[in-house]
Amino acid sequence: MEGHPPSAADVRSEQDKAAASADRAADEASRRAAPNAVVSGDYPSLPQGPALTSGALVEAIVRMAKSFETRADMAPVHVAQVSGLEVTPDSQGRRTGLQGTLGAGHYEFAVWKPYARHPGHTIELTVRPSEACDLSFKSLHDPLVAGGFGVTKNAVGFKPTVYFERALADGLGLYVVVSTDKHDDPRCVSRVKLEMEPRDG
Repeated sequence: MEGHPPSAADVRSEQDKAAASADRAADEASRRAAPNAVVSGDYPSLPQGPALTSGALVEAIVRMAKSFETRADMAPVHVAQVSGLEVTPDSQGRRTGLQGTLGAGHYEFAVWKPYARHPGHTIELTVRPSEACDLSFKSLHDPLVAGGFGVTKNAVGFKPTVYFERALADGLGLYVVVSTDKHDDPRCVSRVKLEMEPRDG
């Protein structure tokens, strides 16, 4: 519809298409890269962190998702306090986070501003290679639903993604966007992104 900004669903659809392509490219790059390197677009590498368990990462994600109420809560210093992860800036100061070993694969945990004037931050956990299935869907799904998050899924034909949403004050919503291995009965998670944006309607 001309003259109208795209809806959140339209934006998500386009992001999913781009993310599917990026996931394929990143998985291929991670197969070729050094075993302890996580490739992430044009950003410099994040500082090396400790080996972590999937339980520790799930606990950090769930704790953040349940406690964040304002955009200020998603600033790197507060993320470090709530998650318990010792995040530090990359060599260019573009992202704050860490990366390390996770089971048979690797993780990358990052916090950054989507663009300079954005009022908030994006938080993203990426697990590679996705086939290793070091992060289970159920481990995230169950505590988020128990914490009051609504759940929606992408339609078949799009990248398998599950959206968890919690309404906040001032018309904002906290979104936990989970990239999964399949639409029906997803088992494995390759990416978890936390965003705080205006809610539709």
